[in-house]
Amino acid sequence: MSAVASLLLSSWLGAGDLAREGAVLAAAVRQQVDEHLDATARARNTVVCVGINPGDAPQSPSREFMTALGRGDLLRRLTECEPRPRGAVEATTLRPAVIVTVGPIEWRADDEAWVTINYFRTRTQSAVRRYRIVHEDTGWVSLGQVILDAPP
Repeated sequence: MSAVASLLLSSWLGAGDLAREGAVLAAAVRQQVDEHLDATARARNTVVCVGINPGDAPQSPSREFMTALGRGDLLRRLTECEPRPRGAVEATTLRPAVIVTVGPIEWRADDEAWVTINYFRTRTQSAVRRYRIVHEDTGWVSLGQVILDAPP
């Protein structure tokens, strides 16, 4: 294989891997929105503030990523919200918020990933959990929380 072909192939695979990771993270965010924005939260005008953690530190996702999620006025970028002891809020409006950070990703197979998810609603309503995201015919979907249980 020529050097040019090898370079093109490696850059294509990198773009494919990046797209796959983005799809997995998007599936995790969609699941969290469904989990945290029940009828009561929606009645309070609660928003979900989204962060991405590639492994080093949480950061705000791109505007393109947020637009692709298609949840309109329910989502904010991480930098638009503040965690406060009495509860997370959208910084400019003080609307109640849930701060959700997805990642890093732990690949279990080509079609399965475990994603670490941090959420913060209040000082007492926060957690770190792992969720199982799999590829199905319709795309990447969350099958729910990974619960590991060992015998006594």
